[in-house]
Amino acid sequence: MRNLVEILEEVKHGNKPEYEELLYALLAYASMFNIEHRQLREELMRDKPQPLFLRDMKLKNSFDMYKRALNTDPKDWLGWSNDPENPEYQKILRAGANLIDNAAARGKVVNEIEGHTADTQFEKRAQNAVQ
Repeated sequence: MRNLVEILEEVKHGNKPEYEELLYALLAYASMFNIEHRQLREELMRDKPQPLFLRDMKLKNSFDMYKRALNTDPKDWLGWSNDPENPEYQKILRAGANLIDNAAARGKVVNEIEGHTADTQFEKRAQNAVQ
């Protein structure tokens, strides 16, 4: 399999990479997005910013992650533990989905009892930021 940047460039130029390449490229980008989004959300939720040296270190780590991912076969970058062909990955994915479903169901009941409209601290702060 080609590296992620080669697959991306082929798509950008109107060509059609193999299905498996697209599948793993999408999974790699989704993984990178989730990592970055979690870190950004954590930083935005802080009452005060982290020290500059920590932010610089995280910025360098982010750059290095993208650089490595772009220059690597996306299936290799994800690794076997994050490969949909891995039965253990599928079990963990199902277990995670069940946990989220159960927590959402419990949260909805609690919120209905207590009269809340926002399910989480993040949603509450997001709602306040929009107002």
